[in-house]
Amino acid sequence: MIPEPKANSSPLVWVIAVPSPLHRLFEYLPPDGEAFNPACGARVRISFSGRDVIGVFLESRLSRLPNPSTLKRVTSVIDVAASLLLHEQSALLQWLSDYYLIPPGEAYLLGLSNTERKGNLQWEPPLDHVVLREGGDPLATIPKRARRQRDAIALIGNNSVSIADLSEQGISTSVIRSLLSLSLVEKVPSPPISRHAKRASPDLTEEQKRVSIELISKLNHFRAHLLEGITGSGKTEVYLECIKAVIANNQQVLVIVPEIGLTPQTKARFEDALGCEVPLIHSGITESDRGRSWALARSGLAPVILGTRSAVFCSFRSLGLIVVDEEHDPSLKQQDHPRYSARDVAIKRAQLCNCPIILGSATPSLESIANCDAGKYQHHILSERPQGTSLPSISLVDTRGLALASGLSDQAITEITRALSRDEQALLFINRRGFAHSLQCEDCGWVAGCHQCDSSLSVHRNPPHLSCHHCQTKRSTPRQCEECQSIRLSGRGVGTEQLELLMHRLFSDMPVFRIDSDSIKNVDALTSTLDSISAAGSAVLLGTQMLSKGHNFPKVTCVVVVDADNLLFSPDFRAEERLLQLLVQVAGRAGRATLPGKVLIQTRCPDHPLIQEVANNAYSEQARRLLARREELSLPPKGAMGVIRCDASAETNAIDFLDSLKKQLPSTSHARLLGPMPTLMTRRAGMYRYQIIIHGPTRREVHVVMKKAIEMGSQQKLARKVSWFVEIDPTETL
Repeated sequence: MIPEPKANSSPLVWVIAVPSPLHRLFEYLPPDGEAFNPACGARVRISFSGRDVIGVFLESRLSRLPNPSTLKRVTSVIDVAASLLLHEQSALLQWLSDYYLIPPGEAYLLGLSNTERKGNLQWEPPLDHVVLREGGDPLATIPKRARRQRDAIALIGNNSVSIADLSEQGISTSVIRSLLSLSLVEKVPSPPISRHAKRASPDLTEEQKRVSIELISKLNHFRAHLLEGITGSGKTEVYLECIKAVIANNQQVLVIVPEIGLTPQTKARFEDALGCEVPLIHSGITESDRGRSWALARSGLAPVILGTRSAVFCSFRSLGLIVVDEEHDPSLKQQDHPRYSARDVAIKRAQLCNCPIILGSATPSLESIANCDAGKYQHHILSERPQGTSLPSISLVDTRGLALASGLSDQAITEITRALSRDEQALLFINRRGFAHSLQCEDCGWVAGCHQCDSSLSVHRNPPHLSCHHCQTKRSTPRQCEECQSIRLSGRGVGTEQLELLMHRLFSDMPVFRIDSDSIKNVDALTSTLDSISAAGSAVLLGTQMLSKGHNFPKVTCVVVVDADNLLFSPDFRAEERLLQLLVQVAGRAGRATLPGKVLIQTRCPDHPLIQEVANNAYSEQARRLLARREELSLPPKGAMGVIRCDASAETNAIDFLDSLKKQLPSTSHARLLGPMPTLMTRRAGMYRYQIIIHGPTRREVHVVMKKAIEMGSQQKLARKVSWFVEIDPTETL
């Protein structure tokens, strides 16, 4: 007689995504006495590597281990009633892990606010308002001698009043406590979203109306839309028309901008147009405020959320539209772990939510243009500025052989003077902070270098010191050369500090506003500076890229690009695209209102084809020429790329690790492996960086190699002596 096979004796286990660098999920036994499974995405508390951590429950299943009885048990379930991760969020985070090769435990936690990742409950509105209890006349129970209590009752009336406002009116907390003890008032939460009267919106141009109608007609399903509008064409007004239509349909909107510096101006414009608070999500606000924004979005109480990269993972009850402004900006790509493109993640999220996404830019990325040409995106164009104003005129200033004053030619100084004399504003763009690029000895040529990086130290004057802008090392300014002891030391190059000093000397009676990361330390400082610029009459604005992105300065009529050659000869294949976008964006700050604008581009290479194209041709024509060149070379967006990067304190360890790994990777006729090779700056912060570039016709071929690299890399003997990672679709390849 043939015996019956034994039933599967493996116990049911819980599959948990644990935040760790390991690219796998983990099995745990359910907690003792637990009779139910939590919802997918629920947070659980577990023990991992000897410490308590917060993981995410994904499913229960039969164990796949040979001896599951030795598994640890889940300590407790945090989200018993419901998961904080919604279904489409979980699907997005799983895709994020698969596509960007991020460990699943680290990917899933991105869908929670910072406080929720620590195991805290989601934000609840504080009980910081009071209202009168229903029933009876409260004044009848308060003695006439209790004057402050009677005043408080009168101030509260039939409204919900904040305790802070009552305090400002002279009502002390002891008075409030007395009214609470008498059961005359009760504490209630503050209104979740503050509301106010809307400001009148400007009249739309015919072009803006046409594009708005086209977009609004397609709000009921997923579609990627590229809104290409020249600088100052009013893309924000089109966004707002679409947002109003989505809110009217009781749905929510996510708006993503590339940098924190763009949030104050965008938030103010949106709140004025919509008549309600627009909560923020970015690293410049407190964890509590971010938790509040996350909870308001999850509950559906916030119609619009505005944020930077991390906002793309925020929970929404009913997401109806995503807007990514300045979609070309490299800042939308997270450059440290976990590495992802917020723009591309937003497109995937829109697909999962079956809602449209609008990608807006005056200088669209070549990837977005290629997707429009392929029919994947719908292309909308705004080719005119409101009020009939034209784009600024662009002139090239050949600085070869000229005697420059802190980097400025006589022609540039003349144009700045003319703009200020007309009670207008001038903007000076120089993408280098500090006083000078480097400190050099006039006798032997020695240059003060960083001991941790392959880079010179920048000169700063306020306060005097030398600083490495890569590893943030600082040291005092030397009095003599370290090689020949000469005291003839001088700065080379021009930075924002030196330019600011010149402007104060030339225009002593004019306000000068410097905007760079040295002078602007936080969002409040930036908001204050932008308000001062708006209130000022004639003024000089100068700064780095912080000044060039998306800001609206109606009084600026003169723009000077102090040195356009910084990126001109970079070996990175994206350098030309970035320089083109940067120059067009900076030039677009001029003449945005009714006043005509003028742009001067100072260069030592006026005959370079790219410089000539900026001065003479529209961005779309130049971008398509660059796109054709990329296609000839099978470079993205035509092909696909990935990198394996390795950092090590010993240079030979980085080389040997990548050499050994490359030998174990599959060689195919499609994917090419280039390297190991040093990055453009080989040593940074005391670590040597080498890389292997993977180039293939499609992402699928590149993915195969990178997945194998993750599997084989962790088995290398040198893996413990180096720090290494993989990155798909890198924005920097050198």
